[in-house]
Amino acid sequence: PLPLGAGWRDPREPEIGETTPPHPDVHLIRSKPSAHVRPYSLSRSPSDYHYSPKPKHLRAPRLLKLLGPSYDPFWMSPQDPRGRNTSLEQLGTLSQDLADGTSRYRKKLLREAENVELPRLLPLEVAHRLRQWLVDSATCSLTSSWVDLGPVFWPRWVRHTECDTSHTGCSWPPGMTCRPAQFTHIKLLVWHCWMSKDPVISMGRMLQQCTWRQIPYPVVSACKCSCR
Repeated sequence: PLPLGAGWRDPREPEIGETTPPHPDVHLIRSKPSAHVRPYSLSRSPSDYHYSPKPKHLRAPRLLKLLGPSYDPFWMSPQDPRGRNTSLEQLGTLSQDLADGTSRYRKKLLREAENVELPRLLPLEVAHRLRQWLVDSATCSLTSSWVDLGPVFWPRWVRHTECDTSHTGCSWPPGMTCRPAQFTHIKLLVWHCWMSKDPVISMGRMLQQCTWRQIPYPVVSACKCSCR
């Protein structure tokens, strides 16, 4: 059977106490790693998770070992990192994923701008500046903020990147906007609880067991000017 996420009960197992209707995306944390997950769609409401790890389960050295090479200080932090927010100019220099995504879509825009037909009598310097303006106007950048996912995730602080929508549009004529175009899957730990029968007791009493499991967590790594 697939692992249950953050305390959600398998329908075949007896219910423990009262439950509330699950957030529509909570089931995604028990999906296969290849399952499609919308960025930032997992609930951060404590009421959607019935079990939380105790302090003894939150020892950083052990959790770092469990996460292994998936730990990335650019995307995640065990402590509140909001005092060290990264400027927009620094994002591409601190993350190779973001730098590659920005470079890929800018090169595509440059190729498209070269194919734009301009009046033949237009001076070369003016034509070059016009094409550069088109590329700059259609280049979409990212914004960045730190979000607290809550106690059932570790590291509980994760960087969320979004398309910069501070400008009304990115196309000429207007009508297109910056939208997510590429995603990177980072790995986090989620506190996972389930029920199993006690093999020692013949009556088959159900016991609760919990552990940390890795889950994929998609983040936006590039945006492009698009109509949809």
